[in-house]
Amino acid sequence: GKSTAVSLLLRKSIEARPDLRILILDPHNEFAASLPEYCVRVDSKTLDLPFWMFRLEEFAEVLFRGRETEPEEVDVLRDLIPAAKNLYRNPGSGTYLRRGSDALTADTPVPYRIADLIKQIDERMGMLESKNDRPTLKSLKTRIESAASDPRYRFMFNSRLIEDTIHETIGNIFRVPNHGRPVTCFEMAGMPSEVVNSVCSVLARLAFDLALWSEGRLRLLLLCEEAHRYMPADPRLGFAPTRHALSRIAKEGRKYGCYLGVVTQRPGELDPTILSQCSTFFAMRLANEQDQAIIRSAIADSSASTLAFLSSMGQREAIAFGEGVATTMRLKFEKLAQELIPGTGTREKAVPSETGEDVDLAAIVERLRNVPKPQQQMAFAEVVDTARQAGDPDYRKPAAPRMQPDEDFDTRYGLKPATFGMRPQND
Repeated sequence: GKSTAVSLLLRKSIEARPDLRILILDPHNEFAASLPEYCVRVDSKTLDLPFWMFRLEEFAEVLFRGRETEPEEVDVLRDLIPAAKNLYRNPGSGTYLRRGSDALTADTPVPYRIADLIKQIDERMGMLESKNDRPTLKSLKTRIESAASDPRYRFMFNSRLIEDTIHETIGNIFRVPNHGRPVTCFEMAGMPSEVVNSVCSVLARLAFDLALWSEGRLRLLLLCEEAHRYMPADPRLGFAPTRHALSRIAKEGRKYGCYLGVVTQRPGELDPTILSQCSTFFAMRLANEQDQAIIRSAIADSSASTLAFLSSMGQREAIAFGEGVATTMRLKFEKLAQELIPGTGTREKAVPSETGEDVDLAAIVERLRNVPKPQQQMAFAEVVDTARQAGDPDYRKPAAPRMQPDEDFDTRYGLKPATFGMRPQND
């Protein structure tokens, strides 16, 4: 099938070009089993992609959970994120002023603390001229605190101490150095779409930038399985930054050694601009007339008769055409060993029982909730201060004692209730 053919092509590519680095966007968690000696698995539990490496659009996609963004809240982020970055670089500094080439923007991949960003929002809410903007600021603050405490975004906000780890992050994801394993398989099964959209956008953008600024010394292949998810034909669908990042690789990447592999069973749902930039095609059995028409439009007229077999080809058969082959041909792929077929390990583990009575429902519910048991217990045993997020040494602290009426609120929290409109409340 399609996945087995892709696995075989990747294996042959590595043998021909040992210097090639490959990043696979794997929505079904199946390719790692087919490349065991070359592959490093990365999933939501092992991925370390700090929030400060996200651009503003990508970060907003996380905060708004895939829904339409609020321009006013995005504008606030555009102003306050650079200030938070300046506080990280220059602790104790005052108002951030942009100065020439050293100016920080919301898109600059420089560390900052969520606590500092929330502090900036609180300070803006305390300004007299921001009275009309307080509902917008409160809504934005709630979104940030909600995302930072969401277990699905643990890979973004998990670090308690914010450090500049961009070198380690890029090196681990893109295998620099590769330590004999040049393939990274990013397993996305079970991840929510808004997380996938943002992460894929970041990874595609980093792949292009890494090849660009290495001046062609790094050869990278970004393979997109189910590519119609990221680059749909309808421009109103999909996530615009992801589409733009992948489109940039397709159009300009070959100049710098960054290549795009597009894998889909529905070429009719794929952006035709992306498809037109592909130089070599392997077309397997297609029954849908719309999909066949897309393939016909990409092949030379002199070879169009070859596509007559497109709906009746057997297993391991494909029609290859483009720059990678001398002429349009019908070919048959080599047979892979059974243990190297993608998804074999998953299917072997999931052997169905005759009665279904041995299904571990507790394990299924735990995975459904996406919160491990130790963290569930921790959530009940302690109180997390959402205003002090990743980057603070006391990110998690024991339950606070009940506040007494005569306690000094200002001394404890460093806030002025009269300025911020806050008053201590008794439980």
